[in-house]
Amino acid sequence: MWFHLLIRHPYMALSSLIPSNILNKLLISTLLLNLFAIVPLMGQEMNPQLYSRVWLDNETRVISGYEITKIFGQLPNNPSTYNYSPITAIGYQSLDSLESSFHRVAISEKREQEDLEKNLENLRNISLGGQLQIYLTRYNEERANFRWYFVVIRGADDKGKLWEFDLPYQAPQNPINNGWWNYTTIEIPVQLPDSFFVYLNDKKSNYLSDFKFRVEKITVK
Repeated sequence: MWFHLLIRHPYMALSSLIPSNILNKLLISTLLLNLFAIVPLMGQEMNPQLYSRVWLDNETRVISGYEITKIFGQLPNNPSTYNYSPITAIGYQSLDSLESSFHRVAISEKREQEDLEKNLENLRNISLGGQLQIYLTRYNEERANFRWYFVVIRGADDKGKLWEFDLPYQAPQNPINNGWWNYTTIEIPVQLPDSFFVYLNDKKSNYLSDFKFRVEKITVK
């Protein structure tokens, strides 16, 4: 009987086994993965600005309505090797932008309004502060695993810590020119200001902070 319930009403069946708060997070995470996998429909493939080239210090890139400036981070000693050097890059998408994407998917797939509202509610519960995207390449396979990295977000004054997150284990993909590569998205559960700093730190490095980015919302004057 439970098997038939799982096939016909998966949410109802799973809710009998998994606490609702955990189940909602699992479902919305799955939905976000599916959302960004709809490349032809949504144009939500990985942003080329994340993987096209090495991000230089003090270089600013515009991603999803935000200016993201790399403040500092490890760079190759020889500029001639930039095209083949390891890349560390981040992107950011606000909650409003994510909600707009959900609406477009719902219209394109002719989903029920009730389903859309449920998905939006779950989205707001786990992505109140939007979504962070992280892309990196490393020459060594083990060093490209996200298990060695953690994120710290600070406010515009760069003093108080707003949120911290340890990235879980995620094996990298097959090597390309810049080495083994990895990509992930992180849902931010706390509200963020229009300007903030993102630190991506390496647990195996000898530095207090490894990569620092400033994220600023573009305002229309």
